[in-house]
Amino acid sequence: MRKAFLFSGLALTATIILVLASVTYVLFNIDALIKDEIESAGSRAYKVPVTVAEATMSLKSGNGQIVGLRIENPPGFSAPDAVHVPLIAINVDTGRIADKAIALGRVVIDQPKIILDIKDGRANLVRLKESTKAWLTRSENDDQEAATGQRLIIDEVVMQNGTMIFRADFLDGAETEVPLPDSRIKDIGASPEGALPAEVIAEVTQMLITASERASRRIDIKALAEKTGATVPDIDLSALLKEE
Repeated sequence: MRKAFLFSGLALTATIILVLASVTYVLFNIDALIKDEIESAGSRAYKVPVTVAEATMSLKSGNGQIVGLRIENPPGFSAPDAVHVPLIAINVDTGRIADKAIALGRVVIDQPKIILDIKDGRANLVRLKESTKAWLTRSENDDQEAATGQRLIIDEVVMQNGTMIFRADFLDGAETEVPLPDSRIKDIGASPEGALPAEVIAEVTQMLITASERASRRIDIKALAEKTGATVPDIDLSALLKEE
């Protein structure tokens, strides 16, 4: 009987130690965990490498930031990156942490740089969007990897102070930069279930595409072509970016 109690006590002690170790690991590695989650989920959704220079989070205030987010261009396009965001500020609503979802009050995407790259009549941003849509479709099946990940409830995502660079294979290296309109989306993920990473990525990507389409209306392709003597193909940037 004493042995049984001893073994039970040891098992309970071991369980407590494992739980405490897990909690301690999360508390002291929260920054690395956020960075890894973004890079992992983003790379799978976009089918290109997604990297983050640094991620920090204060467990006390709920305030955090993601520094140096980069989404590489799909293969075949000239620019190395499709999207570069120097800073993303996030705020976790510590009073609304549900069983399955983490609630974010506001996410601010500040000074994003989007490269609209055209190759053989196709846009890099549309390629990225197609990848996220395919990943979102796969998330509807519980046995798919896309159906996993930390669920989120986000009150508001704001994109501000951004620019878009336009370049194309027919312009012989000429490019132009135009401002991105400030944009926002609200209420991603319904309480208490929240939205999967695949859903969040798809919605934010659509916001980037919509802002880029609006910015593209300010681009004078003919004027750019005149600088290099290039022949302008019959292309409508706005229609191209609106493709479903």
